[in-house]
Amino acid sequence: MKKTTELTKPDSAPTSPTVKLGLQRKLSGVLFFAVALVMGGRGYVSYVQTVQTHRAAVTENLDQLEETFNAISDRSSNELFRLADQYPIPSKQEITEGSNTPPSLLSGIESIYYFNSKGEILFTSIQDGSTIKPSPTQITNSVNLLNRNHRPISKLSCNKQCFQSVFIPIITNDGRELIININRSAALLTQDFFEITRADIALMTMTQQRNSLALKELIAASHATSTSAVITNIIEATKILPGETKDFFDISASSFYSARFLPLKNNDDSITYIAIIKDQSQIQALIVQAIKDIFFSTLITLFLIIILISLILKPSLDRLMRLAKILPMLPEGRFADAKKLLNQRHSRQKYSDEIDILQNTIGDVIDSLERMDASVNQHRDELKSKIEALTEAKFFTEMLLDTSPLAVIIHDTKGTIRNINKMGRELTGQNLKAPVNANINTWVRNEHQSKSLSSSLQSITDTTGKKMQGQMPFFTDDGRKLYFLWTHTCLHVNDEPHILSMGIDITERKEAAESLHWLGQHDRITGLLNRSSFTELANDYIHKHRDEDLIELVMFDIDDFAIFNDRFSFDAGDHLLNELAAHLAQVLPEDCPIARTGSGEFCAIVHHSLASGKSVKDLNLEALTRYAFTKGSLTEEICVSIVVDSYDEGLSGIDELISNTTSTMGKVKSKVRGSLYYAAESDDTSRVSRHEKYRMKEQLQAALSGNRLVLFYQPILDLNTNSISHCECLVRMLDDEGQFISPAQFLGIAAESGMMPRLDFSVMEKAMRQQRAWEDSGITTGLSINITAPTLEQPDFEERLAEILKRTGANPDRLIFEVVETDALESISAARKLLNNFKSVGAKIAFDDFGIGFTSFEYVRELPVDYIKIDQSFIRFIHERESDRVLVKSMVEMSHNLGKKVIVEGVENRQSLDIVLDMGVEYVQGYYVCRPMPISALDLSLSIRDL
Repeated sequence: MKKTTELTKPDSAPTSPTVKLGLQRKLSGVLFFAVALVMGGRGYVSYVQTVQTHRAAVTENLDQLEETFNAISDRSSNELFRLADQYPIPSKQEITEGSNTPPSLLSGIESIYYFNSKGEILFTSIQDGSTIKPSPTQITNSVNLLNRNHRPISKLSCNKQCFQSVFIPIITNDGRELIININRSAALLTQDFFEITRADIALMTMTQQRNSLALKELIAASHATSTSAVITNIIEATKILPGETKDFFDISASSFYSARFLPLKNNDDSITYIAIIKDQSQIQALIVQAIKDIFFSTLITLFLIIILISLILKPSLDRLMRLAKILPMLPEGRFADAKKLLNQRHSRQKYSDEIDILQNTIGDVIDSLERMDASVNQHRDELKSKIEALTEAKFFTEMLLDTSPLAVIIHDTKGTIRNINKMGRELTGQNLKAPVNANINTWVRNEHQSKSLSSSLQSITDTTGKKMQGQMPFFTDDGRKLYFLWTHTCLHVNDEPHILSMGIDITERKEAAESLHWLGQHDRITGLLNRSSFTELANDYIHKHRDEDLIELVMFDIDDFAIFNDRFSFDAGDHLLNELAAHLAQVLPEDCPIARTGSGEFCAIVHHSLASGKSVKDLNLEALTRYAFTKGSLTEEICVSIVVDSYDEGLSGIDELISNTTSTMGKVKSKVRGSLYYAAESDDTSRVSRHEKYRMKEQLQAALSGNRLVLFYQPILDLNTNSISHCECLVRMLDDEGQFISPAQFLGIAAESGMMPRLDFSVMEKAMRQQRAWEDSGITTGLSINITAPTLEQPDFEERLAEILKRTGANPDRLIFEVVETDALESISAARKLLNNFKSVGAKIAFDDFGIGFTSFEYVRELPVDYIKIDQSFIRFIHERESDRVLVKSMVEMSHNLGKKVIVEGVENRQSLDIVLDMGVEYVQGYYVCRPMPISALDLSLSIRDL
């Protein structure tokens, strides 16, 4: 072996000026490209920012135009409300004769209609030739909304024409309830809008085509001829979804317009949109000028930077090329020549730079290479002695491999075995250390793949030491399948690639892992899915099939399962769970996932194609509510409560559906156990989503903290004096926008979340303060306050009642407490003690919703109540149903015999009033007397004519 220093090469090195020039040219090109890329990026960013600035300005302009249109529309609505107050109310004679006096032309009103509370037209006043009239659907919807909210309504509607319409409830001097409807053409709105903003506006109907809307008809516009073409072009260039507010601004358009499409949400008959259009031609010129400025500034900056970079880099490149002449000498071993040339190239700069560092580093490298060359000879001698030591270690290595718990096999790229250790020979049944023609692919293979092990290992045969790991079964000579974890390493023997495969038996570990995996997905007792696996499977099915299948959750809950375990031991309980699980698997469809989700609770997902029209009802699950359990001499009938609920798009997933069904199950079991209940057929608040419940709960908490509870008052008429005896206090809640929320939306949430006591005490204090205000004004009308069972059962109720009376100064003699949910009270004796709290302060007691509870008759007999309120469900159809009249009459007679006065709820017509009057009822309450209303609108002088 020759030393490196003995090699000689010519003294000259290939460092021609051509090479030097080529490097400088390449570096300059790279720098130019980098600078150009940076400057181009900067120019593009500036352009994008300019466009975004103008787009933001356009959006702000559209917002201002939309606000202007809304302001004009609101001003027009207020003007119509004002005009409604000025128009004379037609008398009954005018309505009968049907006279028609056209409205004033000065106001621009096209037509006036007068309706009753049912939406029937009583009287009209129409301009000659006018065809503007609200559609029957608009009339029905508006009248229904008025009957609910008792507030004027303003609408912008489009049928064949677009017009502004208001609906206003009025009460005539003779006590008639009328609804006045005034209609005015929307052309006044478009004209005012254009004159104020100089922007075009159009009202149009749209038609749905595939996934977007297309223009159907342009009904009204500030400039119909020009606006129609502009709108058509804009709609073709954009995609508007039904009900979507869409902005348009396209800088590539030939004509620069911005537009906003607003759905006319209160139109009842068609998809109607308002389009606000603004000519933005001036923005096009601004953007073009901005592009020119960016382009020229970028070119000038780029040119200056390239010149500056060239001046700075040229000296350094020259020095670098001089050092490059030294590097080819190092592989040739010309260390003396390299040192000589290196010492001639010192930097003349005052300060050192990177090239000086490179020069010093090259000197260090030359010194290191000289020392390395000297050490090579020394290492060669040492290597010889080590080879001798390795030969002695070979025997030790072979012994180590044969005693190793690993299967060690050396094979070529085709799988032919070159060497194999003792464990590998035992598994393959080979006796020879290197069996002839034995192939590893015979024993190590994946029966589910056609690709062999050798084919899989081709990717590592190019580099020595390259590894691959993975699992692959080992099929032994006696037919057993063992799971092995393999490490495959590439070796080169005589320049030929070989593979060293080392595998460890993980069969026991894999079987244990599979067992743990199964236990992690199934219930230990029944073998059914556990809750987490069930929810994962159900969510996956819902995600894939919710559009074409009816998906229903069936929840089974064993009644009194804890008591069963206490009576018959947990072993019997486990036996019951197994039997019931097997029974459910037989009754429910085969492809139905079933899981044990609680102590005695099972859940199943049943799905049917929507096209089939089938549901859980077709499975006849009523038989499952009773199950005969037998173990040895023990025979017990088990009751199972079943709740069926269906998945809908309003739910977030199976967890929310299970939560809702669990809530429903709790309510079902509190009333009737061992029954089948279909939650989808109920209006119960338990079907409200958890998100909606949480939102309403937070809103109720905010209303209680922010004093946003408002009392409405519904008068109760004394039939003996034909005057208002007292008023029932009914709570309403204001949302964040000042809109009223009805009690039906939040009372159930308050009960579920335990906030009823706080709500009742708040209503109690507001009512008592109002009674005190009446007392100071000389008003003797009483107030009736609703109190629920949870509030009555508060341990400090008596103290808080006395505290509120003292704080408000209310007169308890004029207070009546209506007790609701009496069935929820613990016992009659407990109820009597709680009600005596009212008697002790001098207040009266009314028994609310009489007749709808199982214990009502017993409670009215035993408790110290003064009034019986018959529930409105018995009164609503009393003029039509003989059975209701018989029931009510028996209730009235029974109450009178017990010395109680009777209040009838739900009197909504004269027929019902006459019937209960003949029965001797003392008090009536209902819409026929008066609707609930705020204190500002309450008239305590109400009476019934011809009573």
